[in-house]
Amino acid sequence: MSAIGIDIGGTKSYAVRLEGEAIAEESRVEHGSRVSTVEAIGDAVRRVANGSETVIGVGIAGLVSVPDRRFVWGPHVRGTDLPVGNDIEERFGLPTYVDNDANTALHAELTTGAAQGYRNVVMVTLGTGIGGAIAIDGSIYRGSGFAGEWGHTKVPESTLLCDCGKRGCWETVASGPALERLAREVIAANPNSSLAVALEGADDVTGASVVAAADRGEETARSLVAEVGRAFGLGLADLAAIMDPDLIVVGGGLGSVGESLLGPARRSFADALHGASYRVPPAIQVAQLGAAAGAVGAAMYAAGGGEDGS
Repeated sequence: MSAIGIDIGGTKSYAVRLEGEAIAEESRVEHGSRVSTVEAIGDAVRRVANGSETVIGVGIAGLVSVPDRRFVWGPHVRGTDLPVGNDIEERFGLPTYVDNDANTALHAELTTGAAQGYRNVVMVTLGTGIGGAIAIDGSIYRGSGFAGEWGHTKVPESTLLCDCGKRGCWETVASGPALERLAREVIAANPNSSLAVALEGADDVTGASVVAAADRGEETARSLVAEVGRAFGLGLADLAAIMDPDLIVVGGGLGSVGESLLGPARRSFADALHGASYRVPPAIQVAQLGAAAGAVGAAMYAAGGGEDGS
């Protein structure tokens, strides 16, 4: 079966066409703030379609009502109460399934990725914000509909304003924009710093560019990435204390960058984990499908008729 999968995040769309479980076509595009979410999804479908596909799956960063295929709201994605499933189905004449992008990413990792063989898994997607998904006994757990939004759990020492409108959310100190903010503060204070030189000024600073500078050995960048990594690891320890998963999978655009961020996260996680001396802590692994997991999982979810259990 040929299926299209779309992952719509805060700043970009990623599209794939699957033939079976193999990616036959893929496309990644930055989308501007003037493009509506439904238009961005439609454009993404057209970029990878070739006429052989039979279903469309869409993963969106934010609150998604799965039964009626509706995007309800999200702090990083445009629009509210959007009938995405109906609109896309009408445009392309193909059955369309819609879910949260972290749920679709976890579906892919359970099916063909890092979570194969595990039953109780926490997925954390790290990028423009922090998203999440939960598998219990091999099936995605949605709660009353919106489970996994732990990027908006509170960090007591933070008073930073989040894009969701609240203060002190975990993603304000442990995400791509958090890393970008720290780097811009350093550059503003010292425009001639080694970090400013490494990043060629502050015009195009992103979380990923700071991580890249850290990986090249720039010491200030390494320090900032470690700071964000430590904050990320503390939040993971909270999730482990609550959920006690067999495995934590870290994905998303920034979560796929590797050990410069996850090394400090693993250390702070180990230090903070409740009862660490008396338990086997869950492994923390990078998503095997990387930043493509959300789109691949959306296509797989659609190909399975909206069934995500195992």
